[in-house]
Amino acid sequence: MTNDGGSAFPISPPVDETGRTAVGYPYPEAGMTLRDWFAGQIAAGMAAHSGTSGVSFGPHDIAGRSYQVADALLKAREEPHGE
Repeated sequence: MTNDGGSAFPISPPVDETGRTAVGYPYPEAGMTLRDWFAGQIAAGMAAHSGTSGVSFGPHDIAGRSYQVADALLKAREEPHGE
């Protein structure tokens, strides 16, 4: 299974007066994953630079490579970075 990084913009749902989490508020879904967010940012950069400096990316190139890079970014997050 591919690591999707979890929710890109997690929210803390409000708690009611009994201390229970309000179900389905404000959104019932967690939204896009961090993997999708990364891929979207990469795709935007690739599309912006496509056709410059003799480099041209088609839609399938952008889609496939964006997720390859997103997966590499998620993997890099799991590795220690000399902290």
